[in-house]
Amino acid sequence: MSEMADKFKITTCGLSCDLCDANTTKLQDNANYFLKVLKDPMFSGIISMMNPKSSFSEENIAIFNNMLKEIGSFPPCPGCDKSDQCSINQCAKEKKVETCAKCESFDVNEGTCTAPPVPQKSTFTPPAPIYFGFLSKRYQNTNVKNLQAIAKGKSKDVKLWIEGMIKKGKTSRDLIDVSVNLFEMMKK
Repeated sequence: MSEMADKFKITTCGLSCDLCDANTTKLQDNANYFLKVLKDPMFSGIISMMNPKSSFSEENIAIFNNMLKEIGSFPPCPGCDKSDQCSINQCAKEKKVETCAKCESFDVNEGTCTAPPVPQKSTFTPPAPIYFGFLSKRYQNTNVKNLQAIAKGKSKDVKLWIEGMIKKGKTSRDLIDVSVNLFEMMKK
């Protein structure tokens, strides 16, 4: 395996561990950094001066502080290879495929999963086709484009795109469409 293949891992659903804040520990690092800021006794005073309408009371700061401590202590995501909490990963393991691009249920032309929505073992995510559809909308179909390229033998192009994003300081967060809500999708 080439060094590039090792470094720029494509996730099961077509995204990238190397662009993911949960995998790189950026989320945890930022939470821990902000905890240091909150320890400054002048923090609430400065916030009040900057914005007198602020709701930063000592009680709110304590609640926020506890939340940041919890986030800061989260273990980094182990990556799709080792994560069983995602229904897409469970489906791929059952079908013995590395990515959705290699699955017979992936419609390369439409960029959709045609598998029936069979409930998986995960309480974290809905069945694989539904969750795949959510991720595709949430990440503005970036994962679909990646999977379509992989299915057409263009894995190197996807890895180069990931490398370019990383060099620009981008993460998967830069791709997110925050208006896409999984719970709203499931109501339909």
